Amino acid sequence: MATLKIMIVEDEIIVAKDIQRILKKLGYEAFDPFANGKKALDSIEKLNPDLILLDINLKSSELDGIQVAEQIHQHYQIPFIFLTAFSDKATLERAKLTEPYGYIIKPFEEDDIRTAIEIAYYKYTKDLEMQNKGNRFAAALDSLEVAVIITDSNEKVIFMNKMAETLTGCLKQEALGKDIGIAMKNSPGETKNVFKTLAHSVVGENPSLESGPQVPVSNGATEHSVAVNTFPILTVNNKINGCAFVLTSPGRKDSVQETSADKNLFNFLENIYANNSFFVKKDSRFVKVNFQDILWIEALDNYVIIKTSSKEQFILHSSMKDIEAKLPQLNFARAHRSYIVQLDKISALEENACIIDGNRIPIGKSYKDNLMSRLNMF
Repeated sequence: MATLKIMIVEDEIIVAKDIQRILKKLGYEAFDPFANGKKALDSIEKLNPDLILLDINLKSSELDGIQVAEQIHQHYQIPFIFLTAFSDKATLERAKLTEPYGYIIKPFEEDDIRTAIEIAYYKYTKDLEMQNKGNRFAAALDSLEVAVIITDSNEKVIFMNKMAETLTGCLKQEALGKDIGIAMKNSPGETKNVFKTLAHSVVGENPSLESGPQVPVSNGATEHSVAVNTFPILTVNNKINGCAFVLTSPGRKDSVQETSADKNLFNFLENIYANNSFFVKKDSRFVKVNFQDILWIEALDNYVIIKTSSKEQFILHSSMKDIEAKLPQLNFARAHRSYIVQLDKISALEENACIIDGNRIPIGKSYKDNLMSRLNMF
């Protein structure tokens, strides 16, 4: 790995120079420190640092460290670590919303700096990997050889895979949050009516693959006759709250299950309603946690904390990635690098936070668009 270039923003000159000395000793490239937050922001594009060490207070600057962090978070994809001698709750709550990659508590040792930087940059590279892979749910369905469209309980589109976009000539962004008829904008009126009827009537059906009608679907240039199969989508408490449409060539129903891609589809849709809980270890036994009881899940160092509606919490030695893989993805969403929330539990939204059970959960910039697209916004 190339030598990391690190920017220091610290108004105590002796502390700043000591940090620069330590960074150079550890093998990093350390720019001359900035005592002023605004000047540091103005120099980011020129210096292009890989990581920023940022004093949380900055007494001699018109912007404090948290205000500088807000600008970094909003305009630059650069990880930063707070330097602080303060740990009061109000300060930490403000700081948390900027999504720092760590904290170094003053006074510090050389090992504190090295460890914080190594952990922060490791987390940052993993976050980049996740962003590049995109939403794992969407990526899995995008790899399938059949078209998939999913609607919610209001019969509004919440997902289309790439095959569905190609078949209909409608981009996912055009259809999200809208009537399924919009997804069929290039198809005949009879096709739109069939999809609307199926989306409405699927409520109350048994959760199994149903053979539907054959209808003409057009992308504006080419028209295909497709078989429409439906799956009811269930919540964690087994109530039907949507419909998955699987569009295939006529007569493909039997042979479709022979391919691994389509087996993945059937397994995925089956798991949406088959699993409504998992077991977690507490003390000397494993305790069942129902998904419907989970409010949110919070990452804390190498642990995750599961918060429930019963006020009981479970602390696990696990990663957010592993926990996220076990949750039903139509009910839960990542709101922040350190938070997964249950969508049905959100009672209110603020600019950069959601409210669950009276608690303010931060919404990260890189997760905001996906989270908002999952909610029924007017």
